[in-house]
Amino acid sequence: MADRFILSQVRRLPMFSALDMAQSEAVANAMQVLRYEPGEDLLRQGQPSPGMFLFVSGSGLLFQRGPDGAELPFGKVSANEYTGETALFSEQISPLTLRAAETVVTLFLSRQNMLKVLSFYPDVKARLLSPGSVPLTAQSDKAKQFEDQRENETILLETRRHWWAVAGAMVRAALLIILSWVLCAILVSFLPSASALMLIPLPISALLLLYLAYHYAEWRNDRLLITDRRVVNIQKNLLTFALKRNELPLAGVHEVNVTLPSDVVGRMMGYGTITIKTSGDVNNLRIEEIPEPQNIQKMIFNSAKAFRDSRAREQQDENRNAIRTELNQLLGYAPDAPALEATMNVTHAAPAPGFFSLKFTNEKGETVYRKHHSVWFLHIFLPALLILGGFIVLMLGVIGFFLPVVIMALGAGWFYLMDWDWRNDLYIVGDQTITLIRKRPLWMQDQKDQVLISQVDNVLSSTTGFMNSLMQVGEVRIMLSGADEKNAKRITNVYRPQEIQQEISRRQDRAQDQKRQNAANDQRKTILEYLSVYHDTLAPQIPGISQPATGIPQAPSPNPFAGSPGVVGPSALNAAPEPPAVPRRDRSRPPGIPRARRDVPPVGG
Repeated sequence: MADRFILSQVRRLPMFSALDMAQSEAVANAMQVLRYEPGEDLLRQGQPSPGMFLFVSGSGLLFQRGPDGAELPFGKVSANEYTGETALFSEQISPLTLRAAETVVTLFLSRQNMLKVLSFYPDVKARLLSPGSVPLTAQSDKAKQFEDQRENETILLETRRHWWAVAGAMVRAALLIILSWVLCAILVSFLPSASALMLIPLPISALLLLYLAYHYAEWRNDRLLITDRRVVNIQKNLLTFALKRNELPLAGVHEVNVTLPSDVVGRMMGYGTITIKTSGDVNNLRIEEIPEPQNIQKMIFNSAKAFRDSRAREQQDENRNAIRTELNQLLGYAPDAPALEATMNVTHAAPAPGFFSLKFTNEKGETVYRKHHSVWFLHIFLPALLILGGFIVLMLGVIGFFLPVVIMALGAGWFYLMDWDWRNDLYIVGDQTITLIRKRPLWMQDQKDQVLISQVDNVLSSTTGFMNSLMQVGEVRIMLSGADEKNAKRITNVYRPQEIQQEISRRQDRAQDQKRQNAANDQRKTILEYLSVYHDTLAPQIPGISQPATGIPQAPSPNPFAGSPGVVGPSALNAAPEPPAVPRRDRSRPPGIPRARRDVPPVGG
């Protein structure tokens, strides 16, 4: 349950006003309560903006640094105002410096947490409006370069096989056409009566031109995409109506091999074969006739390294912000803010799936898939035919009443069993596991395969054949780490297998985020426990600080420097020296932990 105060702040913002309650709670739980002292910078000019700041109390001043290095006042951000919302969905460089003019309490929403919210509630972005602008999705959709491009996913390279794959075929076809015309011309020159031979090159030329058109279309349909998160290879075969889509996450790439051709033409043209290997022996991606393979090899390695470094930086930033928030909570400077993952584990009532639903969401938030309607039709075809035959015989009355009724009853029972068989073959994709359930009626089979999302090494979707392409029916093969292809898990006869592949890929990203979050939580708990012990150890040595029993800082005891009640005048001042000024807290040490007294002699001195 989201904190009511934070939730009320979210609900009143115009850009979040269109969200429903569950989405608003997710955004509220993603926010962190941060406190800044006067003079501290929330944003610095020329540095990346981490996200949106909503001022709850206090104010901040905006400065712009001129060419001479001097900071000029630019504006002010007061309580109940926010800034940095454009950094929620893309990396932004702050054009200004935002500095706390007084003690400031803000609600901070980082880009990483916003992306986590979007991974659980994808339609949130469609409902977000920037004041005076079009919906954010309308802006982002224009920039999408392929169908399932994700939020903030950047395409580093889009390529296909080398142009010589088409040009070489054109040269060979042109030579064959010329050769056919030359041979026919030579034959006619020796046999003038056989002038009809000159018609032979026409169909040959037409067939070769048709072949070239097909070859060019095949070349255009195949694509290799390298993004800052994954490698995607799409292959289409127009002749067999096959669509094959292979996707490898950058985190799973272990090796990239380049094989250069041995022929002179291949060396001159600069194409080769790239083999991208994962942890398994056969879960590899092999692409032939790729231009500049060495450069692509370097790009994949550099992208994988940049991806790991980026995730490490994100985790470090999350740790810093979360530690700061939890320290403020521990020391009583800020109200408790619910963690983001608490929202993600909340179960919401899922609507009941429709009678013929092929995809729905269960109460755990998992996506459930059934086999295609064509499979259901093949299951119930014979039982339906038996019911129809019994009904026709009953209407004709040729063999009485009882036998047709028995036939219809048998057909209805058979129909029920076949329908039950179809409905209980389920493929369930969750955040942690993928479950394949195969049940047959009358307890003849009850098989349940379950694999961890973290074990998934490669996911391949394919559609083959004219009818399957027309109805978008295909299969998904799930390759497991260290396993061979024969042990791959197969999701067969499903509608739009590419969507299932994309859902598994999204869940993999989410599982990785959750894994990092858990590791960060463990690290934060260790640090907080260390700070708590440190405070317990340090507190008895400092006058005016009593040792808390629970490790959580308590209110300080009465000031030992204060005079006795009722004592006034110089004698009181002599009896009770003034306490030293409390130094201004900086962000290099945990708040609430006092510095060592310089005017008190060490023990035993």
